Amino acid sequence: MKQKVIDVKYRKDSESFPDFMKYEITLLNEDGSTEKIPAYGKDLQDALSRVVHDKKVKKFDKKAKSVPWWGWTIVWFGYLTALTLWYYSTPNRVEILLGGVGSAFVTLLVIMMWGQERNKAKK
Repeated sequence: MKQKVIDVKYRKDSESFPDFMKYEITLLNEDGSTEKIPAYGKDLQDALSRVVHDKKVKKFDKKAKSVPWWGWTIVWFGYLTALTLWYYSTPNRVEILLGGVGSAFVTLLVIMMWGQERNKAKK
């Protein structure tokens, strides 16, 4: 058992976003302690999915921050080195360069967009 939802209470409708509702979710942790989390969503399922998403983001963020800055620098320059070696070994140089650097930026953009917390009060 990681966490279980033991109680959900409907609080109110959102005033600024009429489609959203506010819930108060009580979670039972592994150690037996309880945690109350305010959750926002169009319905209860949406609110719960936002809470789960935020937990995953926090877990990923914790792991990503445990890697030192020079580790990410080594990964980036390793990627650029592999891209450069591939660039000089094939005749399709422009496609490799644009595709390689473009895919790196698209990957970073997707990670940044996914990493935003969803369960925030809508203002």
